[in-house]
Amino acid sequence: MTGLPSHLAVGAIVRRGSDILLVADEEGWALPGGPVADDEPLGAALRRKVVDETGLAMVRPGRLLWIARYPVGNQAFDMLGFEVVETSTAQGRSPKPPAAWVSLDEAVPHLEQMWFSPIRDPAVAYLTGRAAAATLWTWSRLDAPPETVPELG
Repeated sequence: MTGLPSHLAVGAIVRRGSDILLVADEEGWALPGGPVADDEPLGAALRRKVVDETGLAMVRPGRLLWIARYPVGNQAFDMLGFEVVETSTAQGRSPKPPAAWVSLDEAVPHLEQMWFSPIRDPAVAYLTGRAAAATLWTWSRLDAPPETVPELG
């Protein structure tokens, strides 16, 4: 992927006890997140995406869980997955639909159904304990298996 223009996206694993916050879309369930605007700080982008998609009132990025590098056409992307801490909903309400708290036992099968491997694979591997925090995932092609550093457990 050397020499390709790079684009940045963020994703979040938001926890409440043993529950994970997922967002429903036309293709199933996903993690909150999306593209980062040019020159937007990562923390601000992550907060904006999570708040916009879920209705949470307070979001603070925590540790980096993964970096997923992948090509799409002639462009390179880096997707950074973060743990999100200290969240609350406006006036104590539940997250706005289509977001919902889902038990870890339910979240993993939902995420395994995602078609997009640069989100699916790191999220599922982290949530199931097969990947350490800050794992680098690199795809040479999206239809090929990724390389990981460190290797998966």
